[in-house]
Amino acid sequence: MSKKNINYLNLIYKLVLIIISSILFYFSNPNPIIKEGLSFLAWIYYFPVLLLVNDCNFKNCWIIGGLYGCLSYALYGAWLNSFHPLGLIIICIFYFIIFAFIFFILKSIEYLFPRNFWIVDLLLLCSYEYIKTLGFAGFSYGVTAYTQWKNIYFIQITQIIGVFGLNILIIYPSVFLFGLVTCRQSKNMRVLSISVWAILIVFSYIFGFNNINRNNKKSFSTVKVAAVQNNEDPWKNGIKEYSKNIQNLKYLTEEAMELYPDISYVLWPETAVVPSVMYQFYKLVDEERFNTVYSLLNYIDSKNTVFVIGNSHEEENKKRDTDRYNSALVFFPGENVMPPEPEMYSKIHLVPFTETFPYKYIFPNLYIKLLNGDTHMWTPGNEYKVFKKDNFSFATPICFEDTFGNDCRNFVLNGARCFFNMSNDAWSKSRSCQYQHLAMAVFRSVENQIPTVRSTSSGQTCIINQTGKIINIIPEFCESYVVGDIPVLSSDNFKLSFYTKYGDIFGIAECILFLCLLIIQIFHVIIKLVANKFDKA
Repeated sequence: MSKKNINYLNLIYKLVLIIISSILFYFSNPNPIIKEGLSFLAWIYYFPVLLLVNDCNFKNCWIIGGLYGCLSYALYGAWLNSFHPLGLIIICIFYFIIFAFIFFILKSIEYLFPRNFWIVDLLLLCSYEYIKTLGFAGFSYGVTAYTQWKNIYFIQITQIIGVFGLNILIIYPSVFLFGLVTCRQSKNMRVLSISVWAILIVFSYIFGFNNINRNNKKSFSTVKVAAVQNNEDPWKNGIKEYSKNIQNLKYLTEEAMELYPDISYVLWPETAVVPSVMYQFYKLVDEERFNTVYSLLNYIDSKNTVFVIGNSHEEENKKRDTDRYNSALVFFPGENVMPPEPEMYSKIHLVPFTETFPYKYIFPNLYIKLLNGDTHMWTPGNEYKVFKKDNFSFATPICFEDTFGNDCRNFVLNGARCFFNMSNDAWSKSRSCQYQHLAMAVFRSVENQIPTVRSTSSGQTCIINQTGKIINIIPEFCESYVVGDIPVLSSDNFKLSFYTKYGDIFGIAECILFLCLLIIQIFHVIIKLVANKFDKA
């Protein structure tokens, strides 16, 4: 066979591995074909990725890695195209760059650690998945551990190790198989590592069974909560559209209250009410908006139920400009409704590029394109606010925020014992987007051992108990509501989990250990090369 044909076959082999790797990643997560995903695929989807790295050289590994990153996230996040093609393009470019770099590092590890490089590969992949969630462009979608959201007994261990501790258990089989196939593993190292992994898996399941059984035996006083799903996109503009949305929310709320008269809390989705309640009421800048707000406030004040509503809140700042916040307003009828003085939380962790872009003066052209792409730029809040009535305390992480463990644990550290999450994924027009979001929300309850009530514009509106079990969910893309009894957790029946106290220390530890091993080995190789040079001299 000619060299040209060999090169051609080798190229086909690489392309096949790129496609296989991307498809395994795609199907392990919620997707349009299998709505909950095939979680077992996550235990092996890095195996063909590592084979791909092994077959590359330093000259072409970056382009191969870039193509894998681009294709895998183009499939996984295809729903971004419904918002704006630029969103999908940004994600594809971002992961092209990320995986071009990761493939280069993985290839370097093969050179630096010729005998047991698979162990260092494991630490690198786990470190990458932690680091990718940090900073302005932090993105939790695609983290391996989230594929296990339905594996309820296994994921209980995240109340200790978090999702980044769980990652190392799930990624290990891919890396171990790769090491078995490609490198000279010592038999003792192989037996020891697989034994430790098996023990940890068994321990995780035993811990999970005990934790769920223990929670099932506990008795709690409860409050009844209704979460409304109005199947409307609040991004549609116009006072007629805003008024229609509010009327629909009121109608669904009335129906829920008629069936369940003892409802104590009503939760509406993110920015369900677009006209700024406070701004329109006190500034009287627009008569139609004022009338809409005034009518809503009268409705809320006529009830004997706490209302938690999403609102586009506006305030004038010292520069006489207007700050716009994505906020949760909490109204206690008879106390703070007329005139409106609601307790309030404003979203802190905003979505990069679509809700915030801090580099507008550095990249003005990109910022203009983002503004023209129907984005909604907000001012970030600055306090992890917790609300309390009687013995029941709750926090309102807004949409994107419940995809980050550290954000939600900050609410719990401040005293929250339930999450009222309000979300809007209606813009995606995608069931898989909404299930990917739900998968992450499940872990916030497990990590902190508190329940979650989700009210979304179009799905997935549900109640999640403190062990991550979804106990009530309504279909996506329909007008409905979910009602459930939420346990009142107090100092008598609740203790902060290890994860809540210490956060993502396993993710940090993986990064530190990887860097230490890498630096030590680089110095070792350099010293060895210098010594060989002197010996030859």
